[in-house]
Amino acid sequence: MAKFTLIIRPQPDADRDVGWLNRYGVPALAGPVMIGAPVSSPSLAHDLGNPADFTGIIFTSRHAVDAVAKATDATPWISKPAFVVGSATATAAKQARFKNIIIGSGGGAGLVEPIRQALADTSRAKPQKANLLWPSALEISFDMTAAMRRHDIAVQRWPAYQMTANADLAPPVCAALAKNCISAVVAMSPRSIQILRENMDTAGLGSARNKIDLIAGSDAIAAAAGDGWNHVYAARHPRRSRLLAIAVLRHRRFDLV
Repeated sequence: MAKFTLIIRPQPDADRDVGWLNRYGVPALAGPVMIGAPVSSPSLAHDLGNPADFTGIIFTSRHAVDAVAKATDATPWISKPAFVVGSATATAAKQARFKNIIIGSGGGAGLVEPIRQALADTSRAKPQKANLLWPSALEISFDMTAAMRRHDIAVQRWPAYQMTANADLAPPVCAALAKNCISAVVAMSPRSIQILRENMDTAGLGSARNKIDLIAGSDAIAAAAGDGWNHVYAARHPRRSRLLAIAVLRHRRFDLV
């Protein structure tokens, strides 16, 4: 019986990761534990502020790109530097017609140095106080405003979307857990793995954790997952490519035995 690696990221990223793993011979299952939704506001365009007041924009999720595109005409923004967390968000920014896209290396923390370096280069040519717009989730796990303040870079946070927890496990995931067919789960945020754990417990499948390896994007994510997992692999950097590579190596070493 096939042993699946469970991907719990929101769609469409979950299907994208499943496809990536399948290409490397790893059976995988998409079971998103959250869904993105815009934060309602009487005047989204007004909330964004005046583009002329900002040096650039930070995107830590494709949902943020969508929120900006839906809130207002993106034309005043697309010529500004767009700092993005990864290739999927970069693709969304390109589709929104942003031209100058700088990609970080794994989550918000991986954007700090690229932003600092890019703005340092800019300030040498045209000295000015940097001010960035950050369309963020309503709940955040990494505070970009605080991180950039340490480098004397102002970041204005705009809560633009929220990630809502799915109350139940998807039926295919529930069935696979009941049959002990899931051997690993990839977790890229503390909240997502906490939701999965809660949903497993609610479904009476909490004991299945002792047969599942956790592939966590950081020590903080591993800590949020709690105990009871068969084995925990914590990546040094929360890069999607790194986590999926760990999933491939783990599958080849243990699931094919």
